[in-house]
Amino acid sequence: LPGALIIVDSMKEENAIIRKYLGDRIHSFRVELSISRESVAKKLGISKRTLASYERGEREITMQRLIELAKLYNTTYTNLTNYENILDDMGHLAIG
Repeated sequence: LPGALIIVDSMKEENAIIRKYLGDRIHSFRVELSISRESVAKKLGISKRTLASYERGEREITMQRLIELAKLYNTTYTNLTNYENILDDMGHLAIG
């Protein structure tokens, strides 16, 4: 089923782009607020390594964790994730 493999590969690629985009967003918020990775990790009850892997887009982050980060960064989930623009760079329709 070659067509099915293309769809799966495309989904994996889009998931990787979304992880990277969200990682960039949460990293940018943390840096802009001058909060250390150690401080954020401690408040979330995770390791610095886990937070770093979120920020690099290497690890998938849950919606619940994004909500916790938004609260910690004193912003909204919508503002933190900015989903409307996630796939714009790929030329796809944005998620809305």
